[in-house]
Amino acid sequence: MNSFFLGKMHRLPLVLLWLLTAGLLTTACKKDTETAADYAAADDATIQKYLTSNSITTAQKQSSGLYFIPVTTNANAPLATVNQVVSILYTGQLLDGTVFDGTALRDNTPVSFILGVNSILPGITEGVSLMHKGDKAVLLIPSGLAYGASSSSTVPANSVVRFEVELTDINPTFAVPDDNLITRYLTKNKITTAQKQASGLYFVPTTTNPTGTPVAAGKTVSILYTGKLLDGTVFDATSQRNNTPFSFVVGTTPRQVITGFDEGVSLMRKGEKATLFIPSGLAYGATGASPSIAPNTVISFDVEVLDVQ
Repeated sequence: MNSFFLGKMHRLPLVLLWLLTAGLLTTACKKDTETAADYAAADDATIQKYLTSNSITTAQKQSSGLYFIPVTTNANAPLATVNQVVSILYTGQLLDGTVFDGTALRDNTPVSFILGVNSILPGITEGVSLMHKGDKAVLLIPSGLAYGASSSSTVPANSVVRFEVELTDINPTFAVPDDNLITRYLTKNKITTAQKQASGLYFVPTTTNPTGTPVAAGKTVSILYTGKLLDGTVFDATSQRNNTPFSFVVGTTPRQVITGFDEGVSLMRKGEKATLFIPSGLAYGATGASPSIAPNTVISFDVEVLDVQ
């Protein structure tokens, strides 16, 4: 990952930045906004040839040119609608079967996004909006609803793509998907000492100091920290700045740091170390912190409190 907010003279610590996504689905998989040739007719012919070659008779063509192929349908389950948080498992392929992206490549962790709001492939947005919770489907997406004239090492320009999608969950907010991601991480890494707070923050003490000065609102704390994504990617750390301690006043209005960081540090004493698992709503929210933190991303911080004044 690239460093954050590099200026000519100084880089601000990430924990100061309040409200400034995963694979090709949420990054490179965005529609190219540049004017491109209209490949609609050629794409449709390509898709129909694919359907015929594979004896697929259940494809439902949409007015947009998307072909929706139901695999498993749960008609009595809730239908995905715009502005809801949806969680999906997916595999992206070229029509020759080449896999270019998928949740299976990332520990099969579902991708969550706000349907119709986050920058997801238009074909994915439309396809998921046709699904119920628990449904599985195949989406044959013409290039104009996929990557358009953009190209990468795995997806040529103006390519029809195929996505196998399972809609695993529908939620009104990111709280539930985020909590699922955190608990899954804790289980996978056999972390049993996590203390869940009412806010959704998970606090994991690593070094305690019962006689140390407690952190409290209005106190100035000096800390060392390392910020990471759940895949272990470090996006910010005091070690990147000569291990110079970072200081801030706890519990101010407005806050001087992101909400989850402020809350987590307030649970500590001088000399203590802890790891904070922060849901997106207490971190960088739906905006994210480009380029290293996608919108609606759970993050963690390893924190050591050096001093409390």
